[in-house]
Amino acid sequence: MRMSTTQRVRQKSGPRGARLNVRLNQRAKETIEQAAVASHQTVTDFVVTSLLRASNEVLKQHQTIRLTTRDRDQFLAALDSRDRPNRALGRASKEFKRKFK
Repeated sequence: MRMSTTQRVRQKSGPRGARLNVRLNQRAKETIEQAAVASHQTVTDFVVTSLLRASNEVLKQHQTIRLTTRDRDQFLAALDSRDRPNRALGRASKEFKRKFK
């Protein structure tokens, strides 16, 4: 038997104890309620599912680095370079290792 989106959200999140209070205008509330009914979900399940989907998309976009072709080529050339790190980079590396050892 296939799980509904609502069941998957509940299964992943476990019991609901946290709250999120939102103020919105009447028109927005009615639209959300209509969409919940149309998708055969409670308003809470519809809102949680929709917010999680949107949140995951924002985080995915935020965590993705997009480079122009020129930037990509410069990055790859720097990786392939046999140049030794300059003093500032050497100090930064040592400091990083000291802090995060």
